[in-house]
Amino acid sequence: GQSATLARKDGGVTVNSGTPALEPLERIIQEASDLALSWTRRREALVVDEKSAGQFASSADLDVEAMLRRCLAEEFGDGRIIGEEMGGDLGEGITGWALDPIDGTSNFLLGLPLWGISAGYIEKGGSALGAIALPELGLLLSAASGTGLRVNRIAQPRAASRGPVKIMALGENDFEPGPETDARAQTFRDQGYAVVRYRCAVFSLASAALGRLGGYVERGCGLWDVAAADIICREAGMSVEAGQIAPGRYGIDARWA
Repeated sequence: GQSATLARKDGGVTVNSGTPALEPLERIIQEASDLALSWTRRREALVVDEKSAGQFASSADLDVEAMLRRCLAEEFGDGRIIGEEMGGDLGEGITGWALDPIDGTSNFLLGLPLWGISAGYIEKGGSALGAIALPELGLLLSAASGTGLRVNRIAQPRAASRGPVKIMALGENDFEPGPETDARAQTFRDQGYAVVRYRCAVFSLASAALGRLGGYVERGCGLWDVAAADIICREAGMSVEAGQIAPGRYGIDARWA
């Protein structure tokens, strides 16, 4: 697995030390989760911007991303950050944080609980450390290379066999819209899977890491969608193929064997 050299500002923790490196990130993601939940209680106050057809950002997205950026800088120093709403880049070394303050904004705005918050640390292009919150489900998933999956800050055993129920989640986006994914969906149906599309990569990948789905496949998402989920799914025991497939676009195929 990838290892990283991310150090806390006090110099006391690096990603190579495994679980201790996760603890400050877990605390920050929990704070972000609490902030996002506070917005669910006052959705009428949200200012919503339609960035492109069917793609929305709200004042909650911006609020959560700003908080994540501030807290990560305070804890880990001023490294590179790329976020879905506030931009940035990870430089030629492809090293730094990739943030999705609210993935599944449409679900969030409609009152559906199928949305999540993701923060992943990328070291030389590889996912090294990550945390995902599913705030309305009370779940926080995290992992670093070699730690195994942690749920609500507790190490988890590998997921048991999922038995006869087979569900596969797919993503779609403006790079690969729904009709172009229909053949993939039918292939999975032919293999005995039911196919779902939750319109949230972070929720779907976290659910798969928990053993609740057989996997998730999407082509054309953002780095912020997969930066945390990649290492989380790997550490849960899934087979993961993830990488850049076009400028600014990434693909992920995470499945249980």
